[in-house]
Amino acid sequence: MKRAWISFWVTLGLVLPIRIFAMLRYLNPQTGFYSDGGRVVGAASALLIAGIFLTVFFAGRAAVGEFGTEPLKNIPAAVLGAFAGIFVVVQSVVGIGTGFLGEGQIFYQIYSYLGILAGGVLLMTAYGFAAGLRTVGSRPILALIPSVWGCFFLVVLFITYSAAVNLVEDVYHTFTVVFLLLFLFTQAKLLTGIESAKTGKMIYVTGFPAALLSLVTGVPSCIQYFGTGETAGFISIGLHMANIMLAFYIIAFLLALRPSLCPAQTDMTFAPSRQPGKSAEDGDKPEVEENSFYTPEESIAEES
Repeated sequence: MKRAWISFWVTLGLVLPIRIFAMLRYLNPQTGFYSDGGRVVGAASALLIAGIFLTVFFAGRAAVGEFGTEPLKNIPAAVLGAFAGIFVVVQSVVGIGTGFLGEGQIFYQIYSYLGILAGGVLLMTAYGFAAGLRTVGSRPILALIPSVWGCFFLVVLFITYSAAVNLVEDVYHTFTVVFLLLFLFTQAKLLTGIESAKTGKMIYVTGFPAALLSLVTGVPSCIQYFGTGETAGFISIGLHMANIMLAFYIIAFLLALRPSLCPAQTDMTFAPSRQPGKSAEDGDKPEVEENSFYTPEESIAEES
């Protein structure tokens, strides 16, 4: 997984400054168009796509062992998860108060109320990370609430953007929500122990793009908003800030994961040893140490 992390940080370091420069220099927040014809943001998008594919490729090739059911105890993940939950709850309350005018009003109201529940689940998850308890993992229905919230957010975006001009920022926002939804759903399966053998890799495959897109979309939008008082697209500044906190939470969560890596296959053959009263066929089998969920004693740092 080392190469995936290197690709992630390099991509973020290259794309984020270009996105900030393009939005501050060329983007008109009122129309959503770039005055340079989108050449700079197009180059940033190409770098971002290449970086995401490379990061996902390395993450998919990494030999990640199966996760168990022991709870995670990690203070950075707990703190950032709590902040993410608070931001989601506050933004949802603000959304209920301000309302939404348009064809997707009913979906927006449902999405806002679900956001309060999703923020509460994130706070419960953060408490579990701080105390080392499976507060959400033992309750599968609760674990799925953030995913349902993400689904309704995606519905609201599709309804809103279907009646608007297809802008670059709208595409960024949509893919950000898509990958956040995929990560939240994968994390729910991981915390509840569902399909842990497959979920071990998918948590990285979905988490890296979700964090990248949330940061390269949210950070420039916040800088532009606090600098000019405006930002392009449907997503409010509060949602951008919530997405940034979710990105930090995702990074902390992925860093906290410590699954044992699958042992590399070799061509060496070991002859079983024999004890008195046992035949060669019934030789002693080597003891296999159980993989711990998040904190094994040793893990292989370099994948083959």
